[in-house]
Amino acid sequence: MKHAGHALKVHPAACDVPGRATAHVDDLLVQIAHGSSEALGQLYDLLAPLLLELLRSRLPEGADARSALVGGFSEVWRQAPSYEPGPHGLDWVIDQVTDGR
Repeated sequence: MKHAGHALKVHPAACDVPGRATAHVDDLLVQIAHGSSEALGQLYDLLAPLLLELLRSRLPEGADARSALVGGFSEVWRQAPSYEPGPHGLDWVIDQVTDGR
């Protein structure tokens, strides 16, 4: 791409990061649905910091957010066979983790 006689660098991969992250969550959920505890661990490592902060903001003061997070990931494990693959994987995980609190 050129602008005023100068070549501009375009980094198309930078635009794809959210899509790749979404696809990665979806891939992990499909693997979990097929019984992969390793994929569950990877999903936990990927999303636990975000979900822990989300739980802390939603739970009453003094509630154990870490315990709720573990319970939420147990729910992800149990419900994964009902997961319908698609671009909504992160939303699905958030629902599983926060609805079971």
